[in-house]
Amino acid sequence: MPSADVVVIGAGLAGLTAAIAAAESGARVHVLAKGHAATHWGPGGIDVAGIPAASTPRDGIRRLAGQPGHPYAFLGDDVAAALEWIRPHLAAGGLEYVGDLDTPLQLVPTSIGGTRRAAILPAGQAAALSPWAAGERLVICGIAGFKDFWPEAIAASLSRERIWEGGNRPASVIPVSVALPGLAARHNLNALEIARRFDDPAWRATAIEAMARAIASVPGSGGRVALPAVLGIREHAAVLVAVQQRLPAAPFEMPLVPPSVPGMRLYAALRAALIRAGGRVQIGEMIERVEHDGRLVTAVVSAAAARTFTVRTGALVLATGGIAGGGLVAERDGRLREPILGLPVEAPPADDWLSVDAFDPAGHPLEKAGIRTDAELRPVGADGASLFDNVRVAGSLLAGERYIRERCGDGVALTSGWRAARSLSAVPAGHAAEPGSERP
Repeated sequence: MPSADVVVIGAGLAGLTAAIAAAESGARVHVLAKGHAATHWGPGGIDVAGIPAASTPRDGIRRLAGQPGHPYAFLGDDVAAALEWIRPHLAAGGLEYVGDLDTPLQLVPTSIGGTRRAAILPAGQAAALSPWAAGERLVICGIAGFKDFWPEAIAASLSRERIWEGGNRPASVIPVSVALPGLAARHNLNALEIARRFDDPAWRATAIEAMARAIASVPGSGGRVALPAVLGIREHAAVLVAVQQRLPAAPFEMPLVPPSVPGMRLYAALRAALIRAGGRVQIGEMIERVEHDGRLVTAVVSAAAARTFTVRTGALVLATGGIAGGGLVAERDGRLREPILGLPVEAPPADDWLSVDAFDPAGHPLEKAGIRTDAELRPVGADGASLFDNVRVAGSLLAGERYIRERCGDGVALTSGWRAARSLSAVPAGHAAEPGSERP
């Protein structure tokens, strides 16, 4: 029977961060997950605290930490250290990030013709962070036949002053489309297919030349060009350099509808970092049960094709996500249930889950539902006493955050995963496992 010092359930940002940090400490780590997590849905940046009132992520952390029950109340002081720790791991996977906690939150344009506040983005999106100079143009360059990115509609929307909240914006937004080699006869083109083609050096060179000609045909010069986020997957760093060198305007990617190519790059970089540290990743099997002896979890059992797969463990990190990720399940009687350990869920009564106004600026009370923990991320009961000595909870499963509305989900996930591993550092660790791989 396989064994590990730490089992992590969940393969999102929180789970993989916890796994990497634990493996680096010398622990044998095994990640189990039923599927891919929010990395494959998100835009690939690191949203730390993008609330409207904040000028920088650090300011946003301070404001959120002052809210009773918010995870930043006890995690806020560790965000900077966790962010600096993860950067070299991502860079080793070919994914450089630009910006830090003191970078001003800037409105960056999106592929649906809106804007969102951001300060820490992958290098492929980072050109969108700089303030717009007087007279600077923005070219929206689409790909002929690619239906997930409509340059005319995006440009029309971004030309409206109110989209930029009356602040700094480009002087003009101009759409253009380019026909890329071999795609004209394709139906239902998707981002993943185009990104894989950019990984091919020969196709890439021809495609970039076509893009350069199309952009050069637009009146004016310089400025920036927004591209759909399809600039390679495995070879993204090389593609980005080639695009930056050849295009007549500073390029940046706009994330698209899921599956997110930038998010897939982030997942790949995290997974590679874990494997380098000696950890194992197993994706695609449901957790059947967790065995425990009193206050100590002893094993995790997952369902396999014709049997069960059991991993004995010295500790468990629960990073299964919130309601959207299946980490919390709603029952017909109006209760929310945590399905792995049966932990108590902090949530309002069912009648108060949703606001009367579907678009209430304050959000819906249900958003804050989750598991309450102590400062060491051990789950606690109603009396505040910890329920398990060797269990830690991380990510959007934590109670008290509105991770989408507050744009703090990545910061909470990263910091709680890092904190969880550090708080488990006293768990006896054996020799690091042989580098593993993802099982089907």
